[in-house]
Amino acid sequence: MNRRRLLAGLTGVGVVGVGWGVSSDALSTDALSTGQASDADTVDERVETVDAPGSTSGEQPIPADGPLLIDFMSVTCSVCSDSMPALVETYEQYGESVSFLSVSTDAVGFSVDESTLADWWADHDGQWSLGVDPQLAVTQTMAVSAVPTTVLVDERGQLVDRLRGEKTTAELAAMIEPVDGV
Repeated sequence: MNRRRLLAGLTGVGVVGVGWGVSSDALSTDALSTGQASDADTVDERVETVDAPGSTSGEQPIPADGPLLIDFMSVTCSVCSDSMPALVETYEQYGESVSFLSVSTDAVGFSVDESTLADWWADHDGQWSLGVDPQLAVTQTMAVSAVPTTVLVDERGQLVDRLRGEKTTAELAAMIEPVDGV
């Protein structure tokens, strides 16, 4: 009986340790950290977009015709709100050469309705496409484990870079400049 408790305890510590390691990038599992991106690491998805300032109802393909900056966010996330000024400033600087898409991970239609999402978007000066991922399919495909997370996808659908947490304009610019082409 004591052996089972010991094994259960060690397993629990291992699971927590690996979870912490992956979430803190100490044990990152994505190809960006290893420099070994391959065709298996490409994204081919469609995100449903909603009517909001700068956004129309429809679909946004991933990959896009060129580089696409995707910000995964939630209306209940204060860090997401804090990141919006940097995203707006970066969009105003690079929006002509890089497409922008914000994807709400909120359960739109359940815990958050579409009008709440559109109001949040307007209150935070969103100016680009706003999408929803109610089943979290795109979120999972891109291995996004927390919001806010911003990923840059090239025109082939390959993940180029990733930022987690609150972003600054300088961090976003450093992310975009290698693929900007200007």
